[in-house]
Amino acid sequence: MLRTRKLLAVLACGTALGIAGCRHKCCRNDGTLPPIRPFAPVGPGSTIPPAGVPITPGDSGSLPPPALTPSTSGRPPQELLLPDPIAPGSTSSSKPADGVLGGPVKATTAEPPVSKPEATAAAGTSNGLPGFTQIKEGVATGRKPALDGFETLKKDGYKSVVFLYAPGADVAAVRDLADARGFTFTAIETTPEKLTAAYEQLNKAIAEKSAQPVYAFDDDGTRAAALWYLHFKSVDLESNDVAKIRAKSLGLADDSEFWPAIKQHLSK
Repeated sequence: MLRTRKLLAVLACGTALGIAGCRHKCCRNDGTLPPIRPFAPVGPGSTIPPAGVPITPGDSGSLPPPALTPSTSGRPPQELLLPDPIAPGSTSSSKPADGVLGGPVKATTAEPPVSKPEATAAAGTSNGLPGFTQIKEGVATGRKPALDGFETLKKDGYKSVVFLYAPGADVAAVRDLADARGFTFTAIETTPEKLTAAYEQLNKAIAEKSAQPVYAFDDDGTRAAALWYLHFKSVDLESNDVAKIRAKSLGLADDSEFWPAIKQHLSK
């Protein structure tokens, strides 16, 4: 009974103190401080931390990609570009041995092929073809070939030879050299008196495509140059000055005995 009375007295004192309030300075509010309130309890359904925030990294060890906001303008959404994954055992600073675009491409420039007649012209006298000159594709001229000159023509693919000879020349010996090497051989006597006939025969001999390449020659260049002058003027339609310059380079002198015959031929 006595214990019950003591307990009631303690409760009464506590109730009186609660009504009177704490007078300590930590609990007094003179209007300068906002009232102290306890933390609001977490409402039902709340989670800490908020939903959607990853607590632990995924299996790949990277954060999930951010969500793209749908476009309202009708345009397709922007593409999210992510870096390529780094292979195991490599580092992001590794670079290809030859750079991003690969190693430099080595340009291979091949020299243009040299036609066989041009190759022969470059060789000249050293190959037994004195005065060798390319007239046009498939046709060349010069002096009478030496023994090694016939070999050079054969090696370079020539099919025909034309000998513009003077009266009394040893045509048979030249023919034998040509026949022994399989050339088509044509002999044309070339004099001022027979200039027109020789010119027509020469044009016929060099016009056959199946007989080309053709090499036309004489002993000293005079007869061949006279016929080529007519060819430059009448076939190639060169001016008189150009035709004369080209013919003189082949051996046609200003005082050649062929000039009167040339003028007479052109006047017809």
